[in-house]
Amino acid sequence: MHTSPVPASPRGPARAARIGVIALIVLAVVAAGVWAARRGGPAHMAAAAGAASATPSAAAAAREGSFTMLDGRHATLAALRGRPVVVWFVAGGCASCAVSIPAMGAHLAAFRAARTQILVLGMYGAFGQGANQAAQLASFGKAAAGKSFANPAWTWGLASEQLTAAFDPSGTPDAYFLLDAAGHVVYQNSVPVSTMSALLGHLPAAAG
Repeated sequence: MHTSPVPASPRGPARAARIGVIALIVLAVVAAGVWAARRGGPAHMAAAAGAASATPSAAAAAREGSFTMLDGRHATLAALRGRPVVVWFVAGGCASCAVSIPAMGAHLAAFRAARTQILVLGMYGAFGQGANQAAQLASFGKAAAGKSFANPAWTWGLASEQLTAAFDPSGTPDAYFLLDAAGHVVYQNSVPVSTMSALLGHLPAAAG
């Protein structure tokens, strides 16, 4: 008796295809986690969040670290001693920085009420080299902050190589550090647009 051949079951290829799709999804999730950690996303924020004890290099930078203001004057963090300061590192082309700047600008009154100065620093080398760096930082800041750019509650400048390396050795933009009046780091995190509530919640302790 002649019997027709049984057609091959499509379950094998279909199962292989599903496994391939699942593998691609897993790879995408892992890649997203790595990108977030490098770019200051949730993974990085989870590692950085909370009270922070300053490393020796960061403590030294708080005393001696220098920066250059937009008008060309040189200053140090030590000159700001006596009141809390948020030291915040930004970079040109940093998308989260561009979104965090107006978010920070919307809360400047809260920082002034807590007598906390915001020091927005272009990371060393992030705005090119030479005399045009200040102009690039100012252009970036004005585009993101709008009218609040001129508010005296924050100061804009370019961080020295020493200051950048001491506070942000990984070179991750949009990281910030809350220093108390004595220059000690009491809180650190990144991406203010996502962590503003926590930052504002630590202002009383820094001012106290």
